[in-house]
Amino acid sequence: MKTITAGDYTVEFDIDENIYNKWKDQYHMGVNPISEMAQFKIYVQTKLEERISAMPDLGFDGPWEGPGEKRIKIAQITFAFFNEKVIHSLKKRGTLIKTEKWEKLDEIND
Repeated sequence: MKTITAGDYTVEFDIDENIYNKWKDQYHMGVNPISEMAQFKIYVQTKLEERISAMPDLGFDGPWEGPGEKRIKIAQITFAFFNEKVIHSLKKRGTLIKTEKWEKLDEIND
């Protein structure tokens, strides 16, 4: 019996800002009711599934369903961000609210 864990199929990679900006220029649909991040997530998932499915079958887990059929399905994509500046600003904003410095609150909100 084979035991499969999430670690067996977890991949981490960086997405360069230039790649994101290229996607945004070419594919982002601003009028779409789906959020920008959700659109990007679908794009990344589709591209990864296409590219991985196009790789040759090495036969490790038995035969695929048939030639030309989509073999790889990605179950979950989670984006992580460098949020250090945002977290720092939120803490500063919280202090301004706590100390009732409303005139500076507008500045940090911007």
